Amino acid sequence: MPSNSGKASVDVVVVEDSLSDIALTDSQAHTAAWRHWVLPVIVPVFLVALILQADLLEGPKTAYVGVLAVVPMLAAVFGTPLQTAIVGAVAWLAALGFGHLASDGNATSQNVRLLMIATSAVGAVFASGHRVKREKRLQEAERDRTLMEQMRYDATTDILTGALNRRGLVMTLEAIDRSGPITVAVADCDDFKLVNDRLGHLAGDRYLKSTALRLTRALSEQDIIGRWGGDEFLIALPLPLEEAQIVLERVNHQVTHDPVMNDSESMSVSLTFGATEWAADESLDSVVSRADQAMYEGKRSNQRINVG
Repeated sequence: MPSNSGKASVDVVVVEDSLSDIALTDSQAHTAAWRHWVLPVIVPVFLVALILQADLLEGPKTAYVGVLAVVPMLAAVFGTPLQTAIVGAVAWLAALGFGHLASDGNATSQNVRLLMIATSAVGAVFASGHRVKREKRLQEAERDRTLMEQMRYDATTDILTGALNRRGLVMTLEAIDRSGPITVAVADCDDFKLVNDRLGHLAGDRYLKSTALRLTRALSEQDIIGRWGGDEFLIALPLPLEEAQIVLERVNHQVTHDPVMNDSESMSVSLTFGATEWAADESLDSVVSRADQAMYEGKRSNQRINVG
């Protein structure tokens, strides 16, 4: 009869790992909570005690008590209005109690000190509230900016391949510098329908993702690559047509040299490129249409790189 000791050991390890993760999470939460109170409350209260201890060592007088007016301002730098109010109350009550304990006999001076501490505490609470509101506005602005960037990414990125989609390509191409020569090429996956029909759509998706990745890696950072639609990719090279043709031949070799593996079965990659130079006064639709036509002519003539 097979033993279950191995499975039991695995279960124990899994449980121990889970408990360790829970313990780590709890520890991190306690650490965060501790830090949340150290600078805004604990350190200022410690300063209150330190100042009064120094005053006590000087003898029965309250010369240092007025320094407590600074403590709530320290709390306002790091804490919430509530925490700042707590520190202000502690400072004021400590000054009041210490005044009765070690009075220098000048009641007017003591009242002035208490008024200074109270005024400082109230001002610190308002300052803390203003800081918290400003930080919240900055956080909301950062969150909105991140959300906008994510929405822009989602709107301009092909969900399957991770390359630019048609919208992203149009936006990018319409914004590029047209002062120099630009070659636009359409790359079509040959016999892609056969891949879907023979191996299924999941294999077709893998084929497209691998092809897009290979195209991206074969091109430079200055080049633009995206999925134009279906099994067609659009490429823009900041080169005249003659130089771009040489680059596309190299790219085609790199992309099609090795097959794409689908489980235990390999899928050969074959592309046909149609390339044309983008005239300075020509629209994007026009140059893409011309590159598309060159691609179809290449398919008919069995030319992997066809210029038009």
